[in-house]
Amino acid sequence: MAKYQKNKANYEMNVDRVNKVLHLKAEGFFNEEDGKSFLEDYDRTVQTFSTKEYALVINVPDLKPSGSKVAEMLGTLLQRYMSVPFRKRYLVTKGNTITVMQFKRLGQRIPGWTEGVEYVNDYETALHKSKE
Repeated sequence: MAKYQKNKANYEMNVDRVNKVLHLKAEGFFNEEDGKSFLEDYDRTVQTFSTKEYALVINVPDLKPSGSKVAEMLGTLLQRYMSVPFRKRYLVTKGNTITVMQFKRLGQRIPGWTEGVEYVNDYETALHKSKE
């Protein structure tokens, strides 16, 4: 599990080995340093388990819309979400609607995002669907 809290940003990356889910939760306002830390922790975390057996749940309930540099990093992150062979991918839409719109807009540019990520209302729904 990776945990980070600095300034106005925080995130957690939890590998749930029982339910075979990687739960990524991010909140607050991310600057470039925070974004870089997230990318590094994500890369390290996905090397610790067999991703093909796991679902990815992206949960950003209170992530604030970010500036252009951080949005660029977010685009890079979305590409990484698609390049790692997860069994299923979910984006939790309950939370900041502007952030969800930003994910959807950036995702349109990422090959495979539109058909490869399912939008769900909450983490519990993603967890239930991941077992189907």
